[in-house]
Amino acid sequence: MLVDCGDFGSSKAEPQRLKVDYLIKGMGLLHYDAINLGEKDLQYGIEYLTEKQKAYHLPFISANVYRAGTEELFAKPYVIVKKHGVKVGIFGVTTNSRIVRVLVPASTGFEIRDPIEAAKRAVAELKKKCDVVVALSHLGAQGSKKLAIEVPGIDVIISGHGRNILRRPVHIGDAVIMQAGAQGKYLGQIDFAAGSGGLKLVKGDVVALSSRIQDDKREAKLVAEFDRVAAEKFPASNNKH
Repeated sequence: MLVDCGDFGSSKAEPQRLKVDYLIKGMGLLHYDAINLGEKDLQYGIEYLTEKQKAYHLPFISANVYRAGTEELFAKPYVIVKKHGVKVGIFGVTTNSRIVRVLVPASTGFEIRDPIEAAKRAVAELKKKCDVVVALSHLGAQGSKKLAIEVPGIDVIISGHGRNILRRPVHIGDAVIMQAGAQGKYLGQIDFAAGSGGLKLVKGDVVALSSRIQDDKREAKLVAEFDRVAAEKFPASNNKH
C-alpha cells in the first residue's frame, strides 16, 4: 500500500503554486491507496482541492476536515483496502492547533475539528469491518503519541506534520508509529505479517530517495515539463525542485 500523511501543498504564491500543481499531477500517477490532508493543502481552498481530486482521481481522506459551517466531511473519513486477504482500514486526522486555524480560515471552505474525537469515531467503525487499523496522523510527533495513548485500537500510526524521522518503528500503547520526515526526501516502509495471532511487525525502515533510486520515467517527464514551464513563466527565479 502507498499512503501520504498530507502537506503536499506549499506557499500560495507563485512559483510555488505552479510546483504544487505539478506535484499533484505526479501524485496522480502513483496510485495511492490514501492521501490525508494537511493544513498546507487546505489553504488552497475547497474548489481547488475538489478540482484536483476529480482530475487526478486522488483518494483524499480526512475524519475531521469538514465543509465550513456544516456537518459534512469534505472527504471520506477512511478507506478500506484489501491486500492478500487482509482488510486494512485507513483513516486520516489533521491538527486543529491555533496556528493551523489561522492558516485555514472558514473562507477556504474548510473547518478542522477535534482530531482525537474524530479518531475515536473512525476506529470504532473500522474495528467492526477490518483486520488492521492504520491512522494517517497529521498531528506531529507529540500529537501522534497522544493519539496512540488516547485512542486504543490503532495498529499503525503513520505520523506527519514535522521534519522528525523515526528510522525504526516506535511502540506506544497498541500502536506502532513511523515517521519519515518531510518534503518527500524519504520513504517510510513498514512490513507486517498477518496470521491467526494477529498482526506482527516484520520490518520498519526509512529509505532515502537519493540519486541512487532510479527515476520513474513518467515522473521525470513531468519534472522536465515543470522546469521548462517555470523557466518561461518565472525566468528570474530558481525553480529547481
